[in-house]
Amino acid sequence: MKYAVWFLRLVFGAWMVPAGLNHFYPLFPQPMGTQPLSHELIVALLGSHLFDLVKAVELIAGICVLTGIFTPLALVICMPVSFCVFYWDTPLEGWGSRASLFGEAALLCNSLLCLAYIKSYRAMFALHAKPRTFGAPHAPTAARPAGA
Repeated sequence: MKYAVWFLRLVFGAWMVPAGLNHFYPLFPQPMGTQPLSHELIVALLGSHLFDLVKAVELIAGICVLTGIFTPLALVICMPVSFCVFYWDTPLEGWGSRASLFGEAALLCNSLLCLAYIKSYRAMFALHAKPRTFGAPHAPTAARPAGA
């Protein structure tokens, strides 16, 4: 299992770093879409400069996933980007297109890596979460023995 997670981290990070870096330092041509809706979406993202944020998230998340620094946080932050990549590559470009494989792979890698780090997210799924005040000691998780 450990090697599968390492492999997924390598694949995901090695895809995210050049994809994010390409926007700031051109390495290869930016795909502009072959279908009218996909082209319209990429033009809108570029025109609004939202694409700058998307590519910065890809770059930072890729570096974090490759280095193992803040990996669970980087994966959660990158999930909306992965979903948008999937949406642009698959429904907008075409379900049978070559781009569809990349979109599906990005979302699948991100999802599987989030599952691999599920223990890091457990506290987020508490039914009734109570905030801690700053400086307050952490409440013990185990019950105290009788007479203690």
